[in-house]
Amino acid sequence: MAKIELGFEGERFLYIPNPCVSEMENSPLTNDLYLYSLGYFSRAAHHYIRRPDGCNEYLFIYCTGGCGWVELYGVKMKLGTNQFIILPPNIAHCYWADESSPWTIYWIHFRGSKASCFSQGFDSPTTIEPSAQSRIEERLDMFDEMFSVLNESLSLSHLHYANLCLAHFLGSFLYRDIYCSKFRRKEYSENVMKRVIHYMNDNLECRLTMKDLSSFSGYSDSYLYRKFKKETGYAPMDYYIRQKIKKACKLLIQTDMKINQIACKLGFREPQYFSRTFTHVMGLSAKEYRIRNRE
Repeated sequence: MAKIELGFEGERFLYIPNPCVSEMENSPLTNDLYLYSLGYFSRAAHHYIRRPDGCNEYLFIYCTGGCGWVELYGVKMKLGTNQFIILPPNIAHCYWADESSPWTIYWIHFRGSKASCFSQGFDSPTTIEPSAQSRIEERLDMFDEMFSVLNESLSLSHLHYANLCLAHFLGSFLYRDIYCSKFRRKEYSENVMKRVIHYMNDNLECRLTMKDLSSFSGYSDSYLYRKFKKETGYAPMDYYIRQKIKKACKLLIQTDMKINQIACKLGFREPQYFSRTFTHVMGLSAKEYRIRNRE
């Protein structure tokens, strides 16, 4: 089996330089919890990492698609879609993408005196159940915000802001029941079609099928198709694609992500297909859309 650490289509990663790490360690605002590195790999075929002595940081891995495997304490565990794990520091570990369904993961190395408080009990796969209250998209937006802030600048103020976001991000996993229930949107619980739309939005980085949507709604494919089109004016899968393009527009304006990175993030297998779809929906290319909206 081929073994690759980096070099995946649409990957994004950022390592904080040692002088900046020292600044965070010495700052009373961030020394209790701070980033060391973070990244995103989409459908990372042949991804493989082995650390016989572990690493000096806690390692958070959140799988949003496909699956992979983690070996920790001599135990092999499957990490599947909508699951996360936090590996403790200085403990031998190994993790790799599944061969037939390679994972899409968000990962963060972090340190600090409070790091153990955010990781305790999460050294085995923990599931985030998709629901009308799961707020998965908002979590991923938080990650993108941290990444964008640090990618823009590594000034002390940017480091401070990103690390305060990190506490919120990890807190949404530590207290996931509160995170989900506190901001429950009443309309989603009252209307099946709105719950389906919320489910779409929480899975924009996946490749949902009509079967997935009908299974979530509890309706047959044909009934869901008719009811959804009657209420929205669009076929379910057409609406789903349009939601992906809507998200792409936001990323084009608000981030410096490359177009191929956006395509991968939103579950398009080929950047060319994403470009054709974007042009079909928006009437202009993704590149032109970015230029026009940044003028």
